[in-house]
Amino acid sequence: MIDHTPPHRRVWSGLAGGDAQSAQVGILGVPFDGGTSFRKGAAFAPARLREITPHIAPISEEGRRFDALRVMDYGDVLVDLDWLRYFTAVRSRAGAVLKHPFALFLGGDHSVTIPLFQAFSQVKGGSGLGVLHIDAHADLMDTFEGHRWSHACTARRVLEYPGVSPEHMVFVGLRSWLPQELEYLSEHHGIGVHRAIDVYRSGIQAVAEAVAGQLADVKALYVTLDIDVLDPAHAPGTGTPEAAGLTTRDVLELLRVVFERLPVQAMDIVEVSPPLDSSDITSLAALKVIYEVFGWLHG
Repeated sequence: MIDHTPPHRRVWSGLAGGDAQSAQVGILGVPFDGGTSFRKGAAFAPARLREITPHIAPISEEGRRFDALRVMDYGDVLVDLDWLRYFTAVRSRAGAVLKHPFALFLGGDHSVTIPLFQAFSQVKGGSGLGVLHIDAHADLMDTFEGHRWSHACTARRVLEYPGVSPEHMVFVGLRSWLPQELEYLSEHHGIGVHRAIDVYRSGIQAVAEAVAGQLADVKALYVTLDIDVLDPAHAPGTGTPEAAGLTTRDVLELLRVVFERLPVQAMDIVEVSPPLDSSDITSLAALKVIYEVFGWLHG
């Protein structure tokens, strides 16, 4: 009997397999949503994203094949009810993934970026680290609802790690604020801020050029993509949606410039919440970004 199953009908479209040394991409899931302040469900994202991958061919939207790309999936960091112990485990597991030329992390809510970037800082070391924070929210609270590790505190914690100067932190897509965040930004003038309304008025290409210019001298860049940067029309399945956001095309065109011009070595995608989604719209948007990134990495 002839098997008509397409060769990509496997997890990660058949890109996973082989030994860790030969894989250009390391992948780690962090299914944790204990840091959310509104609606949960992001803990289910790593599993759902993997489930959909056999239905995607390893070919970019421009028709470039990347089926020779190899990824190593390290599975998930199993959830622990002890928050400190869990984040310690995330940091430790991320260290191995960051040994690959490119590391991809699947959240989880945005609080998981705190230990992930700590691992990035430790592995890459020294100064000159850059952060591109693509989000509807600035996440610059020192504490939120009594917690320093809330998903509303992510960027604030990242800026406390060695190797990151305010000039090497850039936000894109912001459109929701808390008073303390505005105060923090007024005191740290070097931080790059490109609001969603700036993208609308100036166009994504101009914003992408500004981002690339500001981060041109970083030696290693970490990209953190909160899916709620997208307008809810493009990403309804997220815990804290904000209207008047970016399109999926905006995000792809921003990242296209960033990956062409800057030394991106790690990226996370967070706040995808499958239980809140409709027809997997949000998961598919996240996977569209991931697969285009795969295509850019393969060249």
